[in-house]
Amino acid sequence: MTALIFMVVALIAIILYLYFHRRREKTTSFQPYLESLVALLDSDDELAMKRLKEAVNVNSDLFDAYIRLGDLYRKKGDPGRAMQIHQSLTARPTLKKHEEKKLYYALAQDALAASRPNRAISFLKEILKIDKKDNHAYDLILRIYEDMGNYNDCITVYEEGAFKPKNESRRAFYYAALARDKMEKTQEGDHEGEKEANNLLRKSLRIHPDSITGMYYTGNFFERENELKKAREYYLRIINQHPEYAFLIMPHFEKVSFELGAFNDIIPIYEKIAAQDPRNFSVGFALAKLYEKKNDVESAHDVYLKLAELFPRSVLAKIRLLKLKTEDEAILEALDEIEDTLCGQEYKCSNCGNIKKDFTFLCEQCHAIESFSPVL
Repeated sequence: MTALIFMVVALIAIILYLYFHRRREKTTSFQPYLESLVALLDSDDELAMKRLKEAVNVNSDLFDAYIRLGDLYRKKGDPGRAMQIHQSLTARPTLKKHEEKKLYYALAQDALAASRPNRAISFLKEILKIDKKDNHAYDLILRIYEDMGNYNDCITVYEEGAFKPKNESRRAFYYAALARDKMEKTQEGDHEGEKEANNLLRKSLRIHPDSITGMYYTGNFFERENELKKAREYYLRIINQHPEYAFLIMPHFEKVSFELGAFNDIIPIYEKIAAQDPRNFSVGFALAKLYEKKNDVESAHDVYLKLAELFPRSVLAKIRLLKLKTEDEAILEALDEIEDTLCGQEYKCSNCGNIKKDFTFLCEQCHAIESFSPVL
């Protein structure tokens, strides 16, 4: 009887020992992981990385720890090591769908950090195999194609994607941008290439008749084809429908109007816009310069003076006023040099504040379209 009691007690002792030993072991595997999360909250990446390494060494099943560890390597500028860590997780057969998606998102970021955009796209497409309605994956693929200037694939992804509602302005932009690329590659006399570019532009404006990009490149197309009346028509549409973008087409518009013998029609058009929006600096400044060409110095002076009052930080209108008041050749030459220096235009994205020296329809920083305007 005593022996039986002893055996029962011994068995209970073994069970308790195994229970508490395994529980303690489990706790020690999670302790460094919890400390790593605290370190991440404190922005202590070095300590976080150290604790994450300890955690996965104790317990290799900590999926999230591996993800965070790889992310830290990428943040440190080692996307190759990050991808190696993340890639090792793809061999695990027990991953849940949300874990698989998280893993492929991490791998896509690794690939982008390593300047491998096509590899990143392949990882994002794996996400879409898991969840066809994952709009974030579609968005990232679009952004990558936009960065690559691959507008043909942008169109495919956008039209096949689950975007609801679709942004027809962006879709029209893709077709117009693709048409521009076709025009740049088309040699003179390549009628098939010209026809293809024209069809793309027509589709762009069918999708969104008000597309600034579509109208601008359509005007460029007809100007290049020496169909100046059609070119002027599209430039005039931008002036009338989007006077805030008149700065974009005024040199083209004035050139084709001159060649068509319609130069005198420009002043009334600019006067109308200036009357409707006195703060349209580009149109006002161009109007005053046209007054000067017609020797209407008084009208030019009035416009420059109004612009100087509305835009006190802008020097250009003040320089033009000074030029009107002097006939000294040396002073005029010096003022011309100053004006030429200041005329180096910059453009600012209204969505994110990104500033560029050359105008573009797509912001490379926030991916907004038709968002740039001149910095005054």
